[in-house]
Amino acid sequence: MCIAKSELENRVQNLRNLKTMKEELENEIHFVEHEIIEYMKENELDTEITVSAKITYKSQSRTTLDKKRLSEVLGDDLKPYEKTTYYNVLRIK
Repeated sequence: MCIAKSELENRVQNLRNLKTMKEELENEIHFVEHEIIEYMKENELDTEITVSAKITYKSQSRTTLDKKRLSEVLGDDLKPYEKTTYYNVLRIK
């Protein structure tokens, strides 16, 4: 696909507008989620069923490794245990 520089500028402007809209929508989503969480807390519920949804608000856990403490036990050579992922990044300022 080969586009002219003016078309590239139009696409960049369109991308900026879409990102602004995305940010506004994400803010609105967070606000509505907060309202739902407040409802669940006020009514001391962890599960609620409506006509169109099953809503749950429960705690969950995630276990991670403490790299500093692990290096104290195994030494500084943790390279065999590391996993690196490569990907491309598009930045427009």
